Amino acid sequence: MMFNWETFEPEEYGRIEEPRFVDLTERSYLTAEGDAAEHTDDANFLRLASAAAQVAKTISGGPDNDIPVSGFKAYVPYPVQAVWTAKDGGGEHFKIWIKQPLFIDEKAFAAAMTKTNFDNFDEDELHFEHLAEGIEIQTINQGPVTLDAPALKRLTDAIKDNGYERVHDNQHREVYIDGLPLDNDKVVLVRLEINSMGKLLPGVVHN
Repeated sequence: MMFNWETFEPEEYGRIEEPRFVDLTERSYLTAEGDAAEHTDDANFLRLASAAAQVAKTISGGPDNDIPVSGFKAYVPYPVQAVWTAKDGGGEHFKIWIKQPLFIDEKAFAAAMTKTNFDNFDEDELHFEHLAEGIEIQTINQGPVTLDAPALKRLTDAIKDNGYERVHDNQHREVYIDGLPLDNDKVVLVRLEINSMGKLLPGVVHN
């Protein structure tokens, strides 16, 4: 059976409005970063998100795409996610992450890059990194995430009510579980990194 992140990791990617906690340890990711003036409608963001997703899809083909992967198992590529940081003076900086299964390594990434058309991006704009999300609180948002999005208010209220601390006041993570580009019908997971302040996190998911 093909591994599908939405089926096999429902606690991490669940479409649940009630705020929940995830503690996501170091994994491998395809990454790209840049600046955007129009959030997820920004052409630069969409260009790099598409490029990263293209490479991730090539890697997911494994041996069928002549990608050398030891212990390969068929899987659905993970969704694009992005960390958004508000910039002084306007606009945002984004960093795109696409999680990779544990059996995917730098050699698979390098092989996939040799099979990728670079017409719309430069080779050095994409990277393979080992990163950890840390402890986050998450909920869902319907459509693009704005500053006054109900999801952000829901999370900030939960942080305040439970005595936690938000780690970065100007930063949040979006996981595009229904894909890009966004419209008002697509669901986005929204996550804020928190300091639990030594308090228990009920139902926290460790991965």
